[in-house]
Amino acid sequence: MKWGLVCKPDKKSLSIGKEIYELIGDAMLEKKIASYLAKPGHTIKEIGENADKIVVVGGDGTILMVLRYTTKPIFTINTGSVGFLAETEPDYAVEGMKKVLDGEYIIDERKRIKAVLNGERLPDATNEVTIHVSNVGKILSLELIVDGIPTEDVDGDGIIISTPTGSTSYSLSVGGPIVDPSIGAFIVAPIAPFRHISSPLVIPDNKKLEVKVMREKSAKVIVDGIRAGMLSKGDEIILSLSEKKSPFIRLEEDFYRRVYEMLSFSVKRAKDGKNKGN
Repeated sequence: MKWGLVCKPDKKSLSIGKEIYELIGDAMLEKKIASYLAKPGHTIKEIGENADKIVVVGGDGTILMVLRYTTKPIFTINTGSVGFLAETEPDYAVEGMKKVLDGEYIIDERKRIKAVLNGERLPDATNEVTIHVSNVGKILSLELIVDGIPTEDVDGDGIIISTPTGSTSYSLSVGGPIVDPSIGAFIVAPIAPFRHISSPLVIPDNKKLEVKVMREKSAKVIVDGIRAGMLSKGDEIILSLSEKKSPFIRLEEDFYRRVYEMLSFSVKRAKDGKNKGN
């Protein structure tokens, strides 16, 4: 078994990474944690291609960055602000890792979005593909087409097409629904629509979605928070279900508990020591 280890480059994450490295004994280390430990380092891409399983210490941004380069199972330790994608909190990182090493885990495979821009395939999205106006303060006019049928016109800042995994992220912040990851769906959520009749849609993920820019404006195409291209009038972006998955190493099935703890803003989570990996 060849492990990979990727850490957000801050003191807390690197310190936890050191504990994990000492526990597993050996690993392919991303360059920042490698430098911290004075060991040989690798790129995230190299780790994603060659490791069998990967430990990620960081927030959701770090996790999504790793998933950009791999389809290998990842065990995630939260050192970010929310960490909805993460499996365990720092105080229980070692305990959780021991359970994983003992085989006490399940694999939670999450669906991804395939995005093709003008014939070129972009990195798959675990959370969402966002099409956002390039110039702040300008209105972007978009048309959503589902299986060849015009479905919705959106005038506003843009549109988010998310997976159920991404339904608790950017999509939620603009009024999209939370969708159970076991449901096969795309969530389409307008961003600051000028006409408030534009509303989020939940669309079966066996459909093909196309988004067109309707006026002479340009838009950024952003995949999981990272800019991936530009969309202008006459361009074509097609979104569909990817054949690839994002596999998370989980200690238990706990989606609804996670929704309650992460999104209720309850102090009970801190008091009870929830999400500790048991």
